[in-house]
Amino acid sequence: MSEDVEMEETIRVPKDRIGAVIGKKGKTRKRIEQIADVKVHVDSKTGEVTIRGTERTLPENFYNAIQVIRAIGRGFDEKSALELFSDDRYLDIIDLRDMLRKRNDIRRQKGRLIGTGGSVRKKLEALTDTHIRIYGDTVAIIGDAEGLELAHRAIIELAGEGKPHSVVFKELELQRKRRKRAKLLRELGINLEE
Repeated sequence: MSEDVEMEETIRVPKDRIGAVIGKKGKTRKRIEQIADVKVHVDSKTGEVTIRGTERTLPENFYNAIQVIRAIGRGFDEKSALELFSDDRYLDIIDLRDMLRKRNDIRRQKGRLIGTGGSVRKKLEALTDTHIRIYGDTVAIIGDAEGLELAHRAIIELAGEGKPHSVVFKELELQRKRRKRAKLLRELGINLEE
């Protein structure tokens, strides 16, 4: 006798982000449902979003739908969040409360991560090829595995360890050059590890 495993998960999204999960005329919710072959129920009053798989839902699509909704809940727009349906894009959420205990410290470090007019966040994104959103007490990152790791480490160094921006940016610039060189060599079919 085969036992069907029903895929269902409920996550809480900040109430001010519920509209973004639904989208204009329900467009975002419908798009997630179509891509992942899931059903999405949004309770606007509680902020709870329930994702249910259908008989055709692949487990990886179910998981990605959850990640897309989490990403939208952390401040990403639909386009950036939908990248999580790609095989090489991932979501990482860093809770600043895990590193910093005092509200003033969290507020100050968020300011350091954002920068004037978003300049620090934009530079981090450019150097790591990621998307970064700072929302509430969290920093959320969407990127490939390598970019995600670099951005995560940079955020920990800036917010948790208090390293100067110049030190963190210099290291990221070196890593970016190494990644570009390695990619070029791969494209040319040159393997330096032999």
